[in-house]
Amino acid sequence: MSGRSAGAADQTGGNGTPAVARSIVGRIMGVIRRIAGMPDYAAHLEHLRRCHPGRAVPTEKEFFEEYLRSRYGSGVTRCC
Repeated sequence: MSGRSAGAADQTGGNGTPAVARSIVGRIMGVIRRIAGMPDYAAHLEHLRRCHPGRAVPTEKEFFEEYLRSRYGSGVTRCC
């Protein structure tokens, strides 16, 4: 045995990456997506759970299709 406790895998997520680092990277990626104007599916799910518990939860594909329809549904959005 390498001297690591049995619970060490639980703290690192089982794949050697510390859970804290994965959490931080996930938060940073969420910020980057919001800055770039991309929707955040996980944040949307959390919003639905908190504010609209009776509403049907869309699949990730349905969520992004709806985003694209609402963003580009009227056709091209450029000026030239």
